[in-house]
Amino acid sequence: MAKDEQSYGLRRFSGMVVFILIAGLLWLIIKLSDTYTVTVPFAIHYVDIPASQLVLDNDQEVNATVTTTGFKLLNYYFKTPKNRFVEISLKDAKYKKNDDRTYSYSSRIIAETIAEFLASNVGDIQITEDVQYFNMSRLAWKKVKIVPETSFSFERQYNYYGEPTSTPDSIVIYGAVDDVNMTKEVRTKVITRKNVNQNVVTWAKIDLDDKLRADIDEVEVSVNVEKYTESEVVIPIEIPGDTKIHLYPNKASVRYIVAMKDYAIINNLSFKAIVDTSDMFFNEVLPVNLVLSPNNTQIISINPKEVEYIIVQ
Repeated sequence: MAKDEQSYGLRRFSGMVVFILIAGLLWLIIKLSDTYTVTVPFAIHYVDIPASQLVLDNDQEVNATVTTTGFKLLNYYFKTPKNRFVEISLKDAKYKKNDDRTYSYSSRIIAETIAEFLASNVGDIQITEDVQYFNMSRLAWKKVKIVPETSFSFERQYNYYGEPTSTPDSIVIYGAVDDVNMTKEVRTKVITRKNVNQNVVTWAKIDLDDKLRADIDEVEVSVNVEKYTESEVVIPIEIPGDTKIHLYPNKASVRYIVAMKDYAIINNLSFKAIVDTSDMFFNEVLPVNLVLSPNNTQIISINPKEVEYIIVQ
């Protein structure tokens, strides 16, 4: 008896649920059958762009006022925001040139495309502006140098040996003629490393302006690393031309940093110091300039920086 009552209760509850679902479905159908007027945004994607041209603002958006049933509006709301766009074919748009970069076409083609998107009538769609404008420029290209960007911290005595390089060392960029002409080089995303004590070979993404495109998006970057040491040479201080003076002192000490692999090839003949006599009659001391030093060294100091002199008759 208890089981019969329990079964009856379940059937009654299930019947109520079915009734509620049917009532809700009928209410939803009635609501979706009603006509609504809403203003919704659509992104515009241009297609069939002439091969020699580039649309500069291919991320436009228009607001469309739509008067249609709820059923047809579901075609809009059931799509994710990124898929709420219409494609405008520049073959069909019959656009005209207004100035150097600006072009325009009738907004009716947008209304027609939105009507197709919603499976609605074009008369149900209203675009605020009668004319739609867009910017288009001649497509240009050129090859530019790639500059690797690195941010390394090194173990003691280690440092870069030469500039980081990339393979390939250049890249072909594409874009509007003005943007391409302004670009002299492109850089990679910054490569970071800590406690470096050996050569590094890695891959890096190209850090390209959003207005430009390239034939590749990643390059191999090589960074040479060497151990460095400090050294010192003593060299004579030279006197320019036929200037007849004695210098006190007449030698200078140059301290520098050099890679261990280059240590043996650096000597006192690799440097040249000369005294500056341009203000000789107005100063009691003359500055000493280091006019020659190897590219693979880093100068720490030259001593003395100034010397006394005596004019010789």
